Amino acid sequence: MRKVGVFLVCGLAFAVSPAKAWLYSEHRAITAQGIDGLEPRRRGALDRLWREARQGYESRLCSQPDAGGQGPDPACIDLAAWPAIAGDHSCAPKDFLQAILESDWILPVAAVSSRTSAKILVAKNENQRRNAQMNGDLGLERADREYSTRAGSNNAHFLLARQGEDPAEYVQLALGRGAELNAYGLYVLYHVAALHAAAALGRDATPESRSAGVRGVMALEFFALHFLEDAFAAGHIAGSWGNAAVRKGTHDYYNEHGLDAETWAHKPMLLFGDGHMTVTDLERAGKAVRDSVAQVADAADTGSELHRLLSSMERPPDLLSGSFNVCKAERAPDWQAPPSLKETLSAVLLESPIPFRGPGFASLPRFRAELGPFIGVVSGISGNGAGGGFSETATGGVQGALDVGARIGVGLDGLLGDSGDGLLYLQGGVVSQTSSSGTCEPHCPSDPLLQQFVPGVPARTGAQFRFRIPFYLIPGDLLLATPILAFTSPKTLEKMAITATDGGLIPWQTKLNTPVGKVQFVVGREVGATLFGFGTKDAFLTLLTTADGSKVLAPIAIKTIQWDFPVLEIRPFREYGTRYAFSALLQIGGGFDHPLDSEIVGHPELPPPPLKTRYFGFLRIFFDGRRYF
Repeated sequence: MRKVGVFLVCGLAFAVSPAKAWLYSEHRAITAQGIDGLEPRRRGALDRLWREARQGYESRLCSQPDAGGQGPDPACIDLAAWPAIAGDHSCAPKDFLQAILESDWILPVAAVSSRTSAKILVAKNENQRRNAQMNGDLGLERADREYSTRAGSNNAHFLLARQGEDPAEYVQLALGRGAELNAYGLYVLYHVAALHAAAALGRDATPESRSAGVRGVMALEFFALHFLEDAFAAGHIAGSWGNAAVRKGTHDYYNEHGLDAETWAHKPMLLFGDGHMTVTDLERAGKAVRDSVAQVADAADTGSELHRLLSSMERPPDLLSGSFNVCKAERAPDWQAPPSLKETLSAVLLESPIPFRGPGFASLPRFRAELGPFIGVVSGISGNGAGGGFSETATGGVQGALDVGARIGVGLDGLLGDSGDGLLYLQGGVVSQTSSSGTCEPHCPSDPLLQQFVPGVPARTGAQFRFRIPFYLIPGDLLLATPILAFTSPKTLEKMAITATDGGLIPWQTKLNTPVGKVQFVVGREVGATLFGFGTKDAFLTLLTTADGSKVLAPIAIKTIQWDFPVLEIRPFREYGTRYAFSALLQIGGGFDHPLDSEIVGHPELPPPPLKTRYFGFLRIFFDGRRYF
């Protein structure tokens, strides 16, 4: 079980599966392409099987396997959507079928996906596309509460990296008994199970039992198709090795920018991935789906050669039950497709991509997401303005400041896409402030030379500490929840943490992509405290009232804590390498400066003058450099 309790240290960065493949709408489009491409005899067979599968669930399952455009609120689930639900919204064919037929959340998932697809189609630029996908992911989180936590840390949705040149060696690696879970292996296991289940459909069964049997066949095959379709996503044939940060970064890069590849039949192909599917991607993956579904139709045909072949083979009972969990398992079941099905399987797999090499000679360039522990340095300039100073007579003014500091933390920005903000850090540094431009009224000296010694706030240098952590509903709730939930309900804590990194339960703190950079509200996520005068107190002249009511200038020394709270953050510039990130950021926020101690210089026996808390707004521009581990 994943150790969610160490989220506040670094665990969550490596606990969640690095990436999913095609979007829901893309999976559905690929499957519809395959269904619509079936030649008439097999399409007729599929339509008959679908009519049987719908018996008793006519309101939930659409009348046609491909219902076409369903608008923003689909009223039913068509067969084309089944692979989109498999894997990403379920972990086993048995649960997958229950989610489709019985759950109260699957139609909202379909609605969110339909609206997201429509927004992506009309996006005028990459920023709009990213925002549409971000809002879609947030909608899926709300509709399917297990969406982010369902996937495990295995490579079930990826192709295993290739080690050599021999295809037979790779087949044994990916499809052999007890192989590490991978997209090819899972497709073959469930597809063969679907073929056996189709061949075993009883003609003399009752309508109810046959209908249930057909649904079981559909569940096995269309669960398998999810992983076959994943095999055509660029990031899923390039991003299958390395730690979570490297897999995620490599996956995202090639999905967006494309990847030159070739099929096992040595046909060249240019692949893209989730959120970036091209017409060529659709047609290529749809053809593989068409060929796979055609085999199931043949297996159910008692007069076909494939049906006769399957009737003489041993059936895989564990897979036929549909209970094997692809999210939790690390290894495939101890069963292997018989050699007699080699020609059947090759018809589909030969047209699928050859995976790229693993670590070592001639491997693809790798990329890294901003994910994991880091150390960093920051430096910036800021200005703040206030309506008053520490004394009753001090006027408002503006101050400038220069700061430099060091950070240690965990970056989870790449965990759920570039809309997420899981940044957690502790920072220590030094701040040097100018004196404020305000002086005092109405009894300040008229001499300009003397006025400079009577600021509302003196020039000063202090030690600054900053802390940042995402929150679920209210600032600091993860700090309070972790010691309790880490031991009593780790799964609940994990869900809270993921929701927090994705903008919170009320997701108003997600990052928005704009022409000026990423914009984010960060209220409650970050707080800074600067200690002024904790060594030698900061001294300046101020206007005091004597016992006889007269006004005199006197030197006082004070100790204060200045608290600042960023409200809005804009990141117009970011560069990221394999391990190094460099960003320019702008923060707008507010805070208060609270006096803790004061004394009249040279007269410690006199009572200190009354001082007040100073409230201010600020604008800060700073540079953030990090080194990830």
